[in-house]
Order: sequence, then C-alpha cells, then structure tokens
Amino acid sequence: MVNIYDTANQLEQVLRQTNEFLALKGAYGKIKQDPLAFAMFKNFQKKQIEFQKKQAAGTLKDEDINQLKDLSERVQKNPLIVDLMQKEQQLGQLIDEISQILLKPIDELYQE
Repeated sequence: MVNIYDTANQLEQVLRQTNEFLALKGAYGKIKQDPLAFAMFKNFQKKQIEFQKKQAAGTLKDEDINQLKDLSERVQKNPLIVDLMQKEQQLGQLIDEISQILLKPIDELYQE
C-alpha cells in the first residue's frame, strides 16, 4: 500500500530546494532587512486578510476597498516588495503546475 503522505512530505522537501522557493526566500530576507518595507509588507498582508474575511462575510464597505487600493498603490512603489511579489507569483505558478499534475487522475477519470 502506498503512503501518499510520505510522498507529499518528500515533495515539500524538494520544493524547498527549487529556484523559485530560494528566490522567494532571498527576496523575503531583503525585505526583513528594511524595517520600513517590512512593516509596509506586513500591514499589506494583514489588510488583505481582513479584506478577504469581510468579503466572505458580506460586510465589505467602499472604505475598505479604498484603503486596500491606497495601500496597494504604495506597496507597488517599493521595489523590494514588488520583487517579493513577483517571486511569490513565480512560486505560485510552480505550485499550480504541480497541482494540475496531482489532479490529473481525477481529470482523466471524469473525461472517460
């Protein structure tokens, strides 16, 4: 019998060695060295989570949208954060590709 969790844990270890993850880790390290950029990034993350929670609960207001938009515009002006977000997007793309591979048996099953 196959233990899929062992394979998943191996994949997690391999993911840590990919260029995409190492690039993200490096970009995050650079942000952590800049207190202003790090605080802005953490605040942006917090606001995104709050935004998503309010959106899911149906309590999102125009004020919330405007706050996130303003913060997003400021974040986009910081080259360290922009670099981090690009690296995060590249890693996300890799994970999406892996997810498609993992879901291939289900896709094939439903296409029969």
